[in-house]
Amino acid sequence: MRLQAKHPLFLLIAMLVLFSGCTSRPDKVVIGVALSVQNHQAVRLAADEINQAGGIRGVPLELAGMEWQFRDAGQPSEILQWAERFANTEELVAVIGHSDSASTLSGAAFYNQHRVPQIVTIATSPAITNVGNWTYRLCLSDAKQGPALARYAVEKWGKKRIATFYVNDDYGRGVAQMFEQEVRRLGGSIVSSVMHRNILRPDDQQLVQSTVDRLNSEGQPELFALFQREEAANWTIEAIRRSGSKAEILGGDTLGTVEFLKAPPQEAQGIRFSQFFFPDSSSPRAAKFVTDYRRLAGDAPGYGQAFAYDAVYLLAEAVREAGFSRDDVKSYLDRLIEEKRRVGGVGGSYTLGPDHDGRRDLYIAEVRDGGFKVLARLPVD
Repeated sequence: MRLQAKHPLFLLIAMLVLFSGCTSRPDKVVIGVALSVQNHQAVRLAADEINQAGGIRGVPLELAGMEWQFRDAGQPSEILQWAERFANTEELVAVIGHSDSASTLSGAAFYNQHRVPQIVTIATSPAITNVGNWTYRLCLSDAKQGPALARYAVEKWGKKRIATFYVNDDYGRGVAQMFEQEVRRLGGSIVSSVMHRNILRPDDQQLVQSTVDRLNSEGQPELFALFQREEAANWTIEAIRRSGSKAEILGGDTLGTVEFLKAPPQEAQGIRFSQFFFPDSSSPRAAKFVTDYRRLAGDAPGYGQAFAYDAVYLLAEAVREAGFSRDDVKSYLDRLIEEKRRVGGVGGSYTLGPDHDGRRDLYIAEVRDGGFKVLARLPVD
């Protein structure tokens, strides 16, 4: 009888211990940042806002990796060292990055093996799609961007004879292949397709210049499509201008960066490019982000900064709603996919598809007077 009388007390104690364990909170929530330094101010801004509002369920948010001076196309050994450091950080719930496709793919294998949620912000290679169950992407894949750009060039802009220059990496090959396939499907022709190194060496420059000069002497193309990064694109644009070509120039999303838009106006003026981020002046939150970022960084934000900011808030919401573990964060992201829930951000609203890729609007913008003007919104399936 005495044991039976005490039994409810034992149950109560056990339940209290269990309840205490389930509701225990860490001292901090850590997010790993594997982004190029141009995006650091945006993640700092988001983290500071969250902490000033009381943290995540009362727990402060901390950013790891901010001392890493990451550059695009980083060394695989360096990427894996940081990936291991992130995975071994006990309070870390996810990693944001990387800033280019090659680095993203290098890190993704490790993150998926060690069950670390990875939020990709601006790496667009089709190879990232379905790379692993723990990798999610906020931007469009080039499997979507490439065909959308081709439809715009051929159907909306009326360009039939097109030459492409693209960087020899996961980004350049992916978007160029998708773009060229769709151009041909629509009845256009690719009159030249030139692949080169990311950083142009003298032989690359000679190849680009000789190709431009040859095409100009033949009276074609109507359009140059550049799937390059800033430095190579600037050199190629100069080569096109030097040749006297009257062809228009269309760039991929890498020409939609703040850094590229600082190019000399006489060289960049009139170039069109794809753009993921179109600040909505009717959105108070988006307007505040642009104002606050400009005040802190001294410059306007681009889509890389907007998506980095949104990624921090996405992960904060995942922890707030689901819990403090990596498994909790993944369960929240998977629930967004399952419920087809639209997520609002300063970079625009989006959903995550079953392939873990973002579904969002794509815009065409034109460089004007050191800034840009949005010309069209492209439907993306």
